[in-house]
Amino acid sequence: MLTTQPVAPRPTKYKEYLKTLAENSTIGFIITHKETGQFMGQCSIKMAEPVKNRDGSFGISMLPEFWGKGYGTEATWFTVDHAFKALGVQRISLDVLEGNEAAIKLYKKIGFKEEGRKRRANWVDGHWEDALSMGVLDDEWAEMYWKRHD
Repeated sequence: MLTTQPVAPRPTKYKEYLKTLAENSTIGFIITHKETGQFMGQCSIKMAEPVKNRDGSFGISMLPEFWGKGYGTEATWFTVDHAFKALGVQRISLDVLEGNEAAIKLYKKIGFKEEGRKRRANWVDGHWEDALSMGVLDDEWAEMYWKRHD
């Protein structure tokens, strides 16, 4: 998810931000720890206009203490798979900043391909970063799914 909002949650603002995301999403999931029930983040699919194109836009936001532990991979796989199977999308798109190397690696691992690059899209920590557009098509996803489940 490409956002200019702070990544570190702030109790009231973050709750309002999540509420806005949920209200504008076709489907959204709250990510919680299986054993403790602790809130970990959220992910969503929003249908792009016009809906006839069946293009879902994916977004995910995780609390920093859960980064790098596989939770984002599991949530992303679940959400994207659900969108293809239950919502009937024919493609899923996303935007990610080039500095988010872990997310880019994850997206590529599960089948997303870079489709475009907006150069110098975001000023962060004293330098410019590009924004990448990525996508995966339903037939590409089906192929990845069967490879994973054979």
